[in-house]
Amino acid sequence: MMAPSERAKQARMDADGGSAEAQTALGVWHLHGEEGLEEDDVKALACFREAADRGHLGAQGFLGGCYFEGKGLTQNFALAAEWWRKAADQGDATAQFCLGKVYAHGEGVKKDLPLGKMFLELSAAQRVKEAVALLQELRKCVACGKLDVHHMICSRCHNRRYCNAGCQLRHWASATDPHKLSCVKRRESAGPGAASPDPSPGQDESAMKEALEVTASTAAAKVEAATTAAGSARAAARATVTKLESTVTAMTAARAAVSAAPAASKKEKKKKAKLVAKLKAAETASQAASEANSVAMAASEAAMAVQQAATAVLKAAL
Repeated sequence: MMAPSERAKQARMDADGGSAEAQTALGVWHLHGEEGLEEDDVKALACFREAADRGHLGAQGFLGGCYFEGKGLTQNFALAAEWWRKAADQGDATAQFCLGKVYAHGEGVKKDLPLGKMFLELSAAQRVKEAVALLQELRKCVACGKLDVHHMICSRCHNRRYCNAGCQLRHWASATDPHKLSCVKRRESAGPGAASPDPSPGQDESAMKEALEVTASTAAAKVEAATTAAGSARAAARATVTKLESTVTAMTAARAAVSAAPAASKKEKKKKAKLVAKLKAAETASQAASEANSVAMAASEAAMAVQQAATAVLKAAL
């Protein structure tokens, strides 16, 4: 067995002199078997309790942890929360995180998400990374993963957060992680070991109504987008047709000029060659304009099809 280190000996002397800080340090070293002290949960607990009774917030936090994990005594979640609360109220960031976590998840205490988030936010403000990560997780829609979701939670277990009723209904019967198998309140009301039944039409009437409203809103947005796209495509088609008409006119004029040009002198041959070149350029432009017109018309038809489909969805939702 190792002998206590000089640091541990000094801490013991300071603790005997009334130092709560030294008493807490001795508790931590006993808890982890450091500084030559034996690993002993009971001795660690005694040190934490003495320092906590003197008002040391670090010791109060550690004492809460001992109660929560059952180290050196019988596990007691209520007393764990009570001691964490004393430390948290004095600004201890670790105690604030622990208290926020158990309230947010309902671990050993009655679930209280607003209270849990309050303590987590206090801890995150002191740059506790675990609190920041948990807050981000609590703001995530469990169905689609969207962050910063604040307004909708499962009405049965209050333990899942969603963007809207559509996400909630999809998650309820998800193929990979169906919420109906883990909804705590439903399982408890059905009895130990019983699987949660599907929600009845009456229970989910409001959820279904909201889901239909979301569908209708989405369909309406698609109709508006499709209408705008169809209008743009038709405008592009009209502009292309106008360009095509002017190109055809130029091509006709060039063809007539080539036919009418004499071919006697070198000068006249050069002039005719230039007219032929213009004719070829006009024919190329005409072909490009025709292809562009075809693409524009196809886009217009596709936009109209999307518009009709979205309108059908909107009518069905309403």
